[in-house]
Amino acid sequence: MAQRQEFQAGLSRREQQRRATIDEIKQVARGLLVDEGIGSVTIRAISRHMGMTAPAVYRYFTSHEELLRTLRADIFIEVAGYLEASCDVLPEDDAPGRLIAAARALRRWGLEHEREFGLLLGPGAPGAIGGEESDLEQDAGWVFGLLFADLMAKLWRSHPFPVSPPGSLHPRLAAQLDRLRAHRDVDLPIEAIAVMLRCWVRLYGLVCMEVLGHLDFALDDGGPFFERELADTCETLGVGHRYTEEAPRDPARCFK
Repeated sequence: MAQRQEFQAGLSRREQQRRATIDEIKQVARGLLVDEGIGSVTIRAISRHMGMTAPAVYRYFTSHEELLRTLRADIFIEVAGYLEASCDVLPEDDAPGRLIAAARALRRWGLEHEREFGLLLGPGAPGAIGGEESDLEQDAGWVFGLLFADLMAKLWRSHPFPVSPPGSLHPRLAAQLDRLRAHRDVDLPIEAIAVMLRCWVRLYGLVCMEVLGHLDFALDDGGPFFERELADTCETLGVGHRYTEEAPRDPARCFK
């Protein structure tokens, strides 16, 4: 907070006012999202809540899609911070424990913020509205996934998990993973990256389905199913012995 205030002090009064208005617009937009759903987040509704005209709001965001994309990027970063905080109660070198804590925190955040999660990944997500993701969204999304990538990389280095033999992956898959390794500077064998990606998709996909209501046809409580998949993921990563079924609020109590 102090750092932000110091930064703000270096801005002109006009720029400070502009940034304050942008923050207020985003706060109002998020309030509408949480209270009424994505369909209520319109420039007209925001301007009405703020006592502004719609054209005045457009001076800060050139389009409705730009506003949603910026809000989405903010939420990605918020989730990443929440996941990091869930890990910080555990030692830095406890990669298995921190990975389990982060997975549970992701599900918990999603269930507690269903509409925000829907903005990130539901049918109303900006990518479903207006084409390709912006650079801002891509960077924010990587911040979100980077925590899990780092945890799995640390796990590989401290407790190498079983992977396919070198050269055994399908050539097209190998080429894509090699590009990912170069683009995101992931210093791991592509066979390890393949396992990491499979585990991430498994857990992340399950959380998405539950939070977005796609498991309601079968489950009214997805917790036991999630824990089963988490336990199996730990086995895949060679750390099944670190898993315990109980998931209390204090992640430090979740491990043997």
